[in-house]
Amino acid sequence: MKAIIKKELADHFGSTRFLLIMSLVFMVSFLITHLTGQSIREVLSQGGSAFLEGRTFLLLFTATGAFFSLTLFLSIFGPLVSIVLGFDSINRERNLGTLSKILAQPIHRDEVILGKYLAGLITLAIMLTALMLLLAGLGLVGVGVVPTFDEVMRLCLFWVLSIVYMGFWLGLSILLSIYFRSVATSAMAAAALWIFIIFFVPVLGQAAASAMAPMNDPSRPTARELTTYNRIDKAITMISPAGLYTQSSSILLDPTHRGSDQSFRYALMNQLDRYLLTHFQGGITLSQSFILVIPDILLLLGFSIITFILSYEAFVRQEVRSV
Repeated sequence: MKAIIKKELADHFGSTRFLLIMSLVFMVSFLITHLTGQSIREVLSQGGSAFLEGRTFLLLFTATGAFFSLTLFLSIFGPLVSIVLGFDSINRERNLGTLSKILAQPIHRDEVILGKYLAGLITLAIMLTALMLLLAGLGLVGVGVVPTFDEVMRLCLFWVLSIVYMGFWLGLSILLSIYFRSVATSAMAAAALWIFIIFFVPVLGQAAASAMAPMNDPSRPTARELTTYNRIDKAITMISPAGLYTQSSSILLDPTHRGSDQSFRYALMNQLDRYLLTHFQGGITLSQSFILVIPDILLLLGFSIITFILSYEAFVRQEVRSV
């Protein structure tokens, strides 16, 4: 299996398309972080250091700059990197006739599929590590704020979460490359699923919540209406890996975030405004944030494991003929 991993790593880092999309991700991330750093410096220069204390460095990844936040960018366009790595991992080998030659060697089928998947994960891990170190260095130089231990640990958990999320898309793209013999067909199928999961599932969740929990006055909803709406919307989001990743990364990288029921607390603000303002201004600890995201992380990990198991079963049972 080590030979398969080494071969796949050489193919990935020597692939022009992978280098191009990785360069694009790095350039856009660099631009977003640079613009966000400028905004943070303006707030710090105006005496906002007390307000940003304990989460200044994390704002480089969560604050919305001129376009959108870095976490939102990774949730939308990060899967494209995984798709590029896996959409032709099997059918390309089959069409070129190299797959039968590999299996003719003393190499088991499970070693081939596991080696390709692990090589993709290693490639994604290296890319994410380099990206986060580059952006962290940019933040140190541009903002001049050293991250605290809590912020470093939150970023490490975010790194693990991002690998799990992109591992789901890698397994899905490999699965499509097994089922479709044509490389173009597997690429189109992966792109269609990406569009559906990223863009259509959130719209479907909001539409289902609006239909099942209508509000008498949308401009002034009651706490019960908002609670019901959020529960339905969250239930739809739970079937979307992109929604799970966005929600979990928001909680991990924002100490002031206490879950997905923000609108419910806002509805109560009129009745308990003084109490909430005086008792809930501070952030929550890393352990409390981790407890909040455990269900989402387990679901996301489950999605990733399922896609790999389906790929494994399909490849092991598939007939491979020599050309």
